[in-house]
Amino acid sequence: MYKGQTLDWLKLDNAGKIFAATSGKRNTSVFRFSCELFEPVEADTLQKALNLTIEEFPHFLSVLRSGLFWYYLESSPLRPTVHKENRGICSPIYNRNMHGLLFDVSFYENRMNLEVYHALSDGTGVLHFLKTLICYYFSLLHPELDNEIFYVKPYNASFSGRTEDSFRKYYGVEKRTRSLKHLKAYRIKGEKTYSGNYQMIEGIMSCQAVLTLAKKYDATLTVFLAALLIKAIHKERHRSKEDKPIVLTVPVDLRKYFPSDTARNFFGNIRVTYNVSKDGDQIEDLIRMTKMGFAEELTEKKLNQRLSRLMAYENHKALRLIPLFMKGWILRIARKLSDLEETTVYSNVGNVRLPEPLKPYVRRINVFVSTGGLQLCTCSYRDSLSTTFSSVFLDTNIQKNFYRSLTEMGVEVEIRSNVEY
Repeated sequence: MYKGQTLDWLKLDNAGKIFAATSGKRNTSVFRFSCELFEPVEADTLQKALNLTIEEFPHFLSVLRSGLFWYYLESSPLRPTVHKENRGICSPIYNRNMHGLLFDVSFYENRMNLEVYHALSDGTGVLHFLKTLICYYFSLLHPELDNEIFYVKPYNASFSGRTEDSFRKYYGVEKRTRSLKHLKAYRIKGEKTYSGNYQMIEGIMSCQAVLTLAKKYDATLTVFLAALLIKAIHKERHRSKEDKPIVLTVPVDLRKYFPSDTARNFFGNIRVTYNVSKDGDQIEDLIRMTKMGFAEELTEKKLNQRLSRLMAYENHKALRLIPLFMKGWILRIARKLSDLEETTVYSNVGNVRLPEPLKPYVRRINVFVSTGGLQLCTCSYRDSLSTTFSSVFLDTNIQKNFYRSLTEMGVEVEIRSNVEY
């Protein structure tokens, strides 16, 4: 327990600075984890569990403030209140005119939701929070299971480890290199939803069924689904655009490559490029080339180089002296230019593990994200694989193509959506 330990203020980490400067009405930089139970959520118990959980994550009790040169997190006396779900998925949390907490906990029937502003934490950090919340909830609801649930705590990092800025800690491990050559990617276009509204489509399927298919092609689940996503996008583009490569941006948890237990942001992006006109459009070609792309990008050396480049920009002497309002303008321009180099984003959160005694109570865990275009997220719990599309485009043919590929291969898919047809 970390009761009584607080933080007066924290500098934002490298990723947090970008989200704080570039989020807006179109892309709120909010993501949501939901945990579906086999029984209705008890609001009072969830509130008690949240009160216990927040003691272990002190930097979550912060508001975002702007200084002369950078945004920063300031400790706040505000405390989170659990409430019934009453707004759209990934709606704005951060309001520049109101200093509120940067996360929200809600529930609806048998589902509890945790939404977080990305400047505060990344997927892995928020999963630590969510798993702790779930464990406290069921230990309160079923006291006889308390010792079994917490026999091995879901997150054992120290106070300093949870709040560490791992970007800054590991900066300089690799000598900085020149930026990679800029590549103009194929861009998805179309009529968009109203600002701040997202088309959310979730496909639920057997994780083992998809793993079996992936193994058939000697691929990981991530590579296999990435290849299907490329195929789904290619099917919708005009022939005149086939010379432009489809580029997937894939967030990578850097904790797998650096010894970090931080509950703040610590991830990097790799980009996997596929040129259908050169590499072919058969599923075997797609999987083979996608697999090669991941292998080339997911090396410790390249991740070191990317981390060094990110921190080198932040630490540049001239940039450090530029006032915040000018930095924000520069970062927004830089992000727009960066977006021109990607077609879509695919994020695999991976397999979420909870203590064995919770098996009869937790049915499924899923994740949704805000986006300025189209993004796919995948997340599994036991044999339930959740694949969620977030999109600002009214057209849903890419999503249909993706799920049609799976069903044609024999995978049963349950579709849930907020899209009205």
